[in-house]
Amino acid sequence: MNMKKAAFVLTFLPALAGAQGKESFIVQQAYAEMQRVQGQISVLQSNLNDLQERVARLESGNDSAGLRREVEALKAEVASLRRQLGSQREEIVRDLSGRIAKIQPPPAPAPRHETRRTVIGPHNEYVVEAGDTLSLISQATGVPIRKIKEMNNLKNDNLRIGQKLMLPK
Repeated sequence: MNMKKAAFVLTFLPALAGAQGKESFIVQQAYAEMQRVQGQISVLQSNLNDLQERVARLESGNDSAGLRREVEALKAEVASLRRQLGSQREEIVRDLSGRIAKIQPPPAPAPRHETRRTVIGPHNEYVVEAGDTLSLISQATGVPIRKIKEMNNLKNDNLRIGQKLMLPK
């Protein structure tokens, strides 16, 4: 999770804090935990920046064996701090996702519309996944967007995850 997403979540949680009862308490706890963890991340990021500066100063200095060992040790410490920072971010995302999922009901499934397909000749079935667009599917399969839309009777470029598309072989 990047810091922009974390900032979004931080701005989102206080809005939920106005809720009543148990949800309000859970939101307040999540917000406090998020602030605590964000403070830890800030400390880790500061330590990482300090170490990177030390490494840069040492690398530009004398080329003795002692300095090289120190540089390697510092590089290892920087790598460790980067892993810790990434782990903290992943932990925040998992924790907040779980807490928000408990507060908010799951979205209602989109209504299923049966569409008539115009299948011309032999074809393959493609199941739409998260992040797919007609453009990406077209590039990956070599089938023009116009042909995909025609074979599947699509009126626009909108796709749903799990939607099955017919593609010519």
